[in-house]
Amino acid sequence: MVGGAIKRFCILPSPAYPRCHASSICELADGTLLACCYAGEREGAPDSVVLGTRLGPGSGGWEQPEVWVEVARRAPANPRVFPGPSGELWLLMGINYGRWCSGDTYLFLKRSRDGGRSWTDLELLVERKGLLGRNRPFHKGMVWLIPTEWEATWSAAFLRSEDGGESWEVVGDLGKEAEAHLIQPAVVELADGRLMAYMRSQEGFIYRSYSHDLGATWSVPEPTELPNNNSGLELLRLQSGLLALIYNPTGVRELPRELGDGWPAVMPTGFSRWGPRTPLWISFSADEGETWPWTLTLEEGPGEFSYPAAVQAKDGTLHVTYTYNRVAIRHVSIPEEAIVALCRR
Repeated sequence: MVGGAIKRFCILPSPAYPRCHASSICELADGTLLACCYAGEREGAPDSVVLGTRLGPGSGGWEQPEVWVEVARRAPANPRVFPGPSGELWLLMGINYGRWCSGDTYLFLKRSRDGGRSWTDLELLVERKGLLGRNRPFHKGMVWLIPTEWEATWSAAFLRSEDGGESWEVVGDLGKEAEAHLIQPAVVELADGRLMAYMRSQEGFIYRSYSHDLGATWSVPEPTELPNNNSGLELLRLQSGLLALIYNPTGVRELPRELGDGWPAVMPTGFSRWGPRTPLWISFSADEGETWPWTLTLEEGPGEFSYPAAVQAKDGTLHVTYTYNRVAIRHVSIPEEAIVALCRR
């Protein structure tokens, strides 16, 4: 790890919520960081909740997590916290109404007008059933894109709005078009104005697609040379212009019989292959994702280090959260000057 980097935990296990997964992180206007995840007995357990926590400017540590979402006998999935199109803070998550991750999820929304100290009641974002997703939205002007996928068919898609979030349409069926299992797209804007999406796959590689019209249409996804273990990834542009990709640099194999504690009791439909979720890397590109020559190792060795989420703060610090062995969420902060120095070597 580079100089100035700090590692700490932001959510730790408790007797009520011994397992957790799928974090999200954002920065508020005053520099406060918010992080959240879902937690419970195991992934998909009906007693699961969404936990949230905060790290104030100058604070010595993250606050004790609070329950942000609890729906009786319904498991939440993949919460995302971000400044929304209405100017309010949004908390978006899936709520499962059937078999876990098999097409029975609805996307719900909560709003906060006080920086996440309190939340409105749940409201249905769209009436379409079977959409999930996990990565942060992209927006430019009035156009918003929320990365998602058709969870039953493992096919990446987007919720798209041209009116600042007043209405939404579903665009794309990218896994079907590529004849591949593709979910959880992450989006960046390239220097030429195109959008680029990287996607998780069961095919052993990260897949890539481009849009020339702010996400209204997308090219047929093609595999990159970057390995993927059928696990989540994060992609963002830094203030320096570098692209940052956070992922497990491993491929796939047949699904083992025993995945370990914290995984769902019954695996989702269509989930047939996965790979080791260690190590966890951040790789950097100076040529719009054509090559990724510089790498920082966030975690290595036995364990599961997965589902990274990231935000760059106004002061340039890159903040990353990720699942740590299904029992905790770890937070790493890295000064951008250290990243730039690394990429000058």
